[in-house]
Amino acid sequence: MGDDLLALARDIERRDADLAARISTATDLLQRVDSVRDKARELQAALVAIPGEIAHAEEAERDARTRESDARLELVEAERRLDEAARSRRAGEDVKVAAERAVRRAAVAAEDAAATVARMRERLEALVREEAALQAEGEGLAVEARNAAAAVAELPRVSESGRSVPGASLPEIEEWGARAHAALFVVRGGLENERERVVFEANALAAAALGDHAGGSSVALVVRRLEQSLSGP
Repeated sequence: MGDDLLALARDIERRDADLAARISTATDLLQRVDSVRDKARELQAALVAIPGEIAHAEEAERDARTRESDARLELVEAERRLDEAARSRRAGEDVKVAAERAVRRAAVAAEDAAATVARMRERLEALVREEAALQAEGEGLAVEARNAAAAVAELPRVSESGRSVPGASLPEIEEWGARAHAALFVVRGGLENERERVVFEANALAAAALGDHAGGSSVALVVRRLEQSLSGP
């Protein structure tokens, strides 16, 4: 009888370990799917925002170029006035000093405007590069989603909808992620319920064999106690 009880207990322990491993696999896949889904959502939001940012940067660059053009015209005019003052015999020293000061101010304004144009151009180019990088990241995510979908499809008990293959676009990847999440959640829940029944079975066995009615012990603990009690001399 003792050997039979130990064999039964060890069979329960094997089933518990198997269920624990399957729950871990389902949990890992669930986290993997959620990560892909969250990334798809994040990339979508970024790509939706990029066109507006590019349009704003283009407008800012046009405004900066207009200001630069105006500043250069003002510089040309200030230089012309300085030249006139320098060649005029009637212009006083104060007129020449004022003309020189106007040229310096116009030159600084032109330089500032040119620097602003350069910054706006750099910002626009950075946005274009960012958009390309986001699109490339989306393509890589599509590959990752397909690989994750293949792993999900191999998991036992996954529903037909959970075995679907994701499309290549970000909205399709996010939609697939929602279906796969739901399917994996159901699978994991079923496995957890099954493991709870195994734990109950182990504790019931301990109660029958040892008269121990303290429920809630892990399967491994129940088996060790049974081994200690039934394997003695």
